[in-house]
Amino acid sequence: MSAADADQAAAAHGYQVSPFTTRTAKAVDAVCPWQLIGFANDGVAERAAVAWIIADAVMRNRAGHSHAYRLWRDAALAAKSLSGYEARLVRPFVQPVFGLPPTGTDADDHVPGHVGEWLWYLLTREERLTGHELALLDPPSWSVTEGGGDGFAVHRIAAATDTSLIFKLWEIKKFTGGGSVSGTITSAATQLARRGDEYVAKISWANSTLPGDLGRLMTELTELWMRADPRGGAGVSVSTNTASTPKRSAFSQVPTYLPDLVHPGQLRGLIIAVEDFSAFASEVRGYLWSAL
Repeated sequence: MSAADADQAAAAHGYQVSPFTTRTAKAVDAVCPWQLIGFANDGVAERAAVAWIIADAVMRNRAGHSHAYRLWRDAALAAKSLSGYEARLVRPFVQPVFGLPPTGTDADDHVPGHVGEWLWYLLTREERLTGHELALLDPPSWSVTEGGGDGFAVHRIAAATDTSLIFKLWEIKKFTGGGSVSGTITSAATQLARRGDEYVAKISWANSTLPGDLGRLMTELTELWMRADPRGGAGVSVSTNTASTPKRSAFSQVPTYLPDLVHPGQLRGLIIAVEDFSAFASEVRGYLWSAL
């Protein structure tokens, strides 16, 4: 589907991913409950719209105040390839992770991994949790090889006389093989247990200048994590093929690797299932390449 047609479908739903998906709660009484997200209608138009939403979000985030985003978007929608200085301006914002046409990169497995991070980010940004207001959500990093946690979200909730902040550190993986995602979930939980201290320390440093209650949270973030304070928690998200969608007990092993997180709501799992996830990630890359 052309970028213009995909953009029209995306615009009809406010450029949000959630209207194209279903969200089902699983193992709600478990220590680590989880949700399954899949396409409501896994048709060509729906997949194209979501792929375009992700590509557009990636470029908007990466380009920042540069003219590169507008150049890329206008060219993609017009099905016109940029050339000369304009193409040169856009290329460095596309090349990390996604490479450049026609050959891409030698690490094509990075593409589905990064697309999985952006899916998690967009779905988290759109999620409506009763009594929770999203206060901080870090976007995915510039590349999939940067050190640090994959996802970090802070919500403001009503307390007895005021409001309080709670946070979750997320490890985000992709599984594009056959069989069970269990090993990938275990790997993510193990990584959080082994490197969580380092991840939250980096997050607190990166957000140290935030004002108000967010700034105060950052001053004690590492200690809260190390003490397994009820205000903190962890999550594991895996993007995978529909055929690899796990059963109810998929995240039952997570508490084994994060045994100190015992308070209700501290652990959470997420499976994002797409028919042939690698092909879907390539579709995102195709839209990013469409102006080059």
